[in-house]
Amino acid sequence: MNRTGRSLLFILIFLLFWVTVRPFTDLRDPSVLLAEEQGNILQQLVSLSLFAASGLYLLKNWQIALKMLSPLLILLLGWQFVTVFTSDYSAIAFRRYIFSITAIVTAMAWVILPENTQHFQKMIKYLSLFILLLSYFGVIFMPEISIHNMAEVLELVNAGSWRGHFAHKNIAGPAMIVLIIYNLYLLRKEDFLIPAINIILATIFLIYSNNKTSIGLVLIALLVAQIIRTVRILPLQLLAFFIPIILMAALTIGTVLNFSLYDLVSSAISDPSFTGRTDIWKFAFEQLRAHPWIGFGFDTFWNMSNLVNGGYDIETWAARAGHAHNGYINLALSSGAIGVILFAIWMLFSPLLDYNRSQKNGNDPALATMYLRIWVFMMLYANLESPFFAPRGQVWFSLLAAVLALRLHARVKIR
Repeated sequence: MNRTGRSLLFILIFLLFWVTVRPFTDLRDPSVLLAEEQGNILQQLVSLSLFAASGLYLLKNWQIALKMLSPLLILLLGWQFVTVFTSDYSAIAFRRYIFSITAIVTAMAWVILPENTQHFQKMIKYLSLFILLLSYFGVIFMPEISIHNMAEVLELVNAGSWRGHFAHKNIAGPAMIVLIIYNLYLLRKEDFLIPAINIILATIFLIYSNNKTSIGLVLIALLVAQIIRTVRILPLQLLAFFIPIILMAALTIGTVLNFSLYDLVSSAISDPSFTGRTDIWKFAFEQLRAHPWIGFGFDTFWNMSNLVNGGYDIETWAARAGHAHNGYINLALSSGAIGVILFAIWMLFSPLLDYNRSQKNGNDPALATMYLRIWVFMMLYANLESPFFAPRGQVWFSLLAAVLALRLHARVKIR
């Protein structure tokens, strides 16, 4: 594939995840309250087309592609395939599993499509600007579907928060963080103007999105990543990463498991429920008692008809939450404790080992640090949101690309 073809495929993959085929979702439409058991045909066709193109490209570059694949990821995907058939909705679980695989394959191709770092820098710079301009276009010219408002059928508390072309402010927030991190990497003396504009635009949008999770975590994530980059010694890097991760987990989901932690958080912040998340976590833990090891089947718990129409919302509104607002609990509901254990080993340990190894092989340290920052942010963010295995979203795609790229950086000399 020539440079033009590679550029086109890189751009189309990026737009598939960052814009999707249905941008500017109208949250005033009552249909958003219905069970989500039918897929979007156009999204599926586009996803499969880009999956096919990505697969062909990876086959031609199979030696590099294999270096991105972790045995742990393959084992995790194998277990998730098992949970497809333990689900009450096996047909839906199978379809969603297949599209989860397409997301992984297209992310693999996306990472290696640029000819070199200069090619990547040029494309990501202008793609970042395009995404930001599209978001601001929505806010300015279509505010009724780009800014949360009181006419929406869900979460009226979000009224006034910007979301642009994204489906929710909690997607817009981390998306802006990723764009900021991309452009911090691009912010160099010889190419200053557009990355600086991108950072300013993304920061303003982040503030007006009112996504407190992203706003509160971005500086912590950048600090943790900087410490990891500086110390270079693996045991110290592990400490620098896991201390804030464990601390945040204890102060969030730990509060529904331990009264002392709840009292501690209550004395420190005004909203110890984390905007109602503790109700969702309690509900999720209660449901997990029925399927602790295998979960409810791949991506077939939230928004399924037996949950939406099962009368649970009489007992608690949390049954209509849409997701667990915690990546690890969400994964447990989907794949059980076994899935969480496999995922934790792959996602929490391997990327840091890969980054440490990449520091010693002469690859561009700034590029590796860019991916490290995205990974650290997402791991912290996952304590309050559900970024994992969401095959249609820019958050999971960005995390996937970062983890795959870090593995590649540890094993291949990047041009």
